[in-house]
Amino acid sequence: MGLQISARKSGNVTILDVWGRILIGADSDSFRAELNKLAKSKPCDVLVNLADVTQMDSTGISTLVQSYVTLMRDGGSLKILNPTGYVRVVLEVMGLDRCLPTYTDERQALASFRGSAAQA
Repeated sequence: MGLQISARKSGNVTILDVWGRILIGADSDSFRAELNKLAKSKPCDVLVNLADVTQMDSTGISTLVQSYVTLMRDGGSLKILNPTGYVRVVLEVMGLDRCLPTYTDERQALASFRGSAAQA
């Protein structure tokens, strides 16, 4: 089974629930396409839920970093929710858990978006 992505809204924040592996090829391409589509509406706040992502390679990491920079440049933001297992280790080893805002609680993550989702 390939990567699956589901989008839902909480206030002004789009939450992307992601399942599977984000690896080079079609899976990484679909992940990038989904984030690029969201970035077209400016400003855009995105919370990427990685709780059910079992593996992520450099293309997935690159997509997260590029999307973070793009959204910030356009007045939005990208935050990470629930990276676990191997994915958490990769983010920690690369130091990205200190650069990309990362949360383990969805309510706290939503409240951190300029207060826009805290009232939702």
